[in-house]
Amino acid sequence: MANLRKSELEEYVDAFVDDEIMDEKAERTYTKYKRVCQRFIDFFSEEEITKRDLIAYKHMLIEKYSIKTINNYLIIVNKFIKYVELSVSEPGFKREKIRKYISSNTLKLEKEQEKRSVDNVLEPNEFKRMERMAKKKNMMRIYYVMKIIAYTGIRIGELKYFTVENLSDRSGVITVRNKGKTREIPVRGDLKRELLRYAKENEVESGPIFKGTGEGGSIDDDVIRRELKKVAGYCRGIDMEKVHPHSLRHMFGQKWVEENGQASLSELASIMGHSNVNTTAIYTQTTKQEKKRKLEKIKY
Repeated sequence: MANLRKSELEEYVDAFVDDEIMDEKAERTYTKYKRVCQRFIDFFSEEEITKRDLIAYKHMLIEKYSIKTINNYLIIVNKFIKYVELSVSEPGFKREKIRKYISSNTLKLEKEQEKRSVDNVLEPNEFKRMERMAKKKNMMRIYYVMKIIAYTGIRIGELKYFTVENLSDRSGVITVRNKGKTREIPVRGDLKRELLRYAKENEVESGPIFKGTGEGGSIDDDVIRRELKKVAGYCRGIDMEKVHPHSLRHMFGQKWVEENGQASLSELASIMGHSNVNTTAIYTQTTKQEKKRKLEKIKY
């Protein structure tokens, strides 16, 4: 087994990211790949990188991150390792070869117990509290961001498609492109009117209604996360682990199933951009809080 060399990793990191650009991944994916690869390289202090060093890197991830994040990092790192090894041994190799190439330096993914519910999700009453508080504090930008995610189930990176032009379209849907797929998001008439009024009041005549330094000139993801935490802090009593944009997306999924039943899962999968309806089926499972409430109702 040939050991990796830090100088080779540094030499090929930009080419690896450029190769991912050619694979037409989302813009935010390139940034993530570059960040993960650079942190991987920076972890090592010596030129020669042994398997023991690679395992130490994995242990560092285990100590700091959730299994999902660990595996996301390892998938990128493993692909990077194979890319570098092939670049050194077979210059000009075809991209398709990476998938079949076997390297002894790659790291095994962590096994995750199958989840039977989505936990740490905002409850509808907590969402309503945050909604009222944002309005009371005149934090209208985050107020409308919350409403969009809670009533459409979009991913945070898809806010850039909420433009004046798209909201003005009479079709009642917004076309979103993400992860190599295109899908249509229905938008409620009342929400659409509120958003257009917000844009007018803030003199936004075109482009994203929430201007910022993020993708497509839209609001940055970190700004949204900070403002959500700020609103929740004003409310008091809300578990901060629940307060993140994806929690609102999960809440939407749970509410959809509650209102429309399990027979509507294929529709929900289409709206949320899930390739497999089994991913969407997680919203049919009860949360820990719901299980606890049901348990406490048991009497003998």
